[in-house]
Amino acid sequence: MTEELYDSRETQSALEALGVLADCLPNPFVVLGGWAVYLTVSESFRREHGAPYLGSRDIDIGFHIDQAMSVRELRNSTFSKAIEAVRIAGYTPIGSSRYCKFIERETGEILTEEEAKELQIHEVFYLYLDILVDKIHPRLHEVFDIKILDEPIIGRIFDGSNFVSVNAGGNEVMIPSPNLLLASKLASIPKRQRGDKILKDACDIYAVIWHSPKSYKAIMNAVLGEYPRECEDGLQVINDDIARAASHHLGVDLEQYLDVVNLLKE
Repeated sequence: MTEELYDSRETQSALEALGVLADCLPNPFVVLGGWAVYLTVSESFRREHGAPYLGSRDIDIGFHIDQAMSVRELRNSTFSKAIEAVRIAGYTPIGSSRYCKFIERETGEILTEEEAKELQIHEVFYLYLDILVDKIHPRLHEVFDIKILDEPIIGRIFDGSNFVSVNAGGNEVMIPSPNLLLASKLASIPKRQRGDKILKDACDIYAVIWHSPKSYKAIMNAVLGEYPRECEDGLQVINDDIARAASHHLGVDLEQYLDVVNLLKE
């Protein structure tokens, strides 16, 4: 039996929010991170376990930025329109590079930042939206007054055919191909500082290998060939305790979990 990592109210709110964003964001954009994994593996995972794949609390989306754009072109870019759409959708800039919705846990009501501060911390959860780009434009911070993070792997999605189109909330969205998605998870897990994030990545790595529509052999050939260092570094993070916890949440035997992730050694 599977066991969710996070409160289902939080993950369901995030999934519904992803559907809304898919409807209002300008194309092209790509869904990244945990929800890209969910959209990749959900059909196969549900067939095997009779339950949906593990949800995420955050949403990650990516855009292409042409570093040669003028300031005027940057202000009229898809990225600029996306920032405006996110604000209209009710997300508040928080910190230097994130957006957030404040949601009352019991009622699901969207709160203002001021209203959220008046409640106890356990009465509110935070739906974070991270917007990433493939390259940082030299004038980006000046134009938008935000520090967007770059994720170079996004460039490979927009450069060619390293993406898959899937349905999210009734809208077609792009997600990374399984091999790129796996590579991104292997690259991220050594950088994690929070235990739940490490555990979620460990679950996602297994799921992308075993439950993608693309065969695991094809995924392994691509990832081991192009990202051998990421495979080695990512696998080193998955110690016995993390593997045991991940197998528990995934509803699989520890031996099966290890057999799958150890394909990264071959």
